[in-house]
Amino acid sequence: MGMNEEQAVVKIKGEVDIYSVDQFRESIEKSMDQKTPKIILDCTDLSYIDSTGMGVLIEMRNKTMELGQKIVMKNPKPNVKKLLSLTGVDKIIDIIENSGGKR
Repeated sequence: MGMNEEQAVVKIKGEVDIYSVDQFRESIEKSMDQKTPKIILDCTDLSYIDSTGMGVLIEMRNKTMELGQKIVMKNPKPNVKKLLSLTGVDKIIDIIENSGGKR
């Protein structure tokens, strides 16, 4: 996890599903504890997120809003972006693309 005074970056790797969702939640909660205004979820290496993961994502988004923080998703793969769009999550969580193509 990277951090500066303005934002914390959480790298999300592999799959977020019923088996890994607790780790996903904990990594976001650690960033929330840092009290940075923005929490960036770096999804460059996220290959899949299921409904359990989406539920936690929405839960964490709501918690951060209550604390005056904001979650932003960075570089989600096309399949993840499609799921975010189909579920409407892309309307409540900002999605940014890194045009530099760094990996």
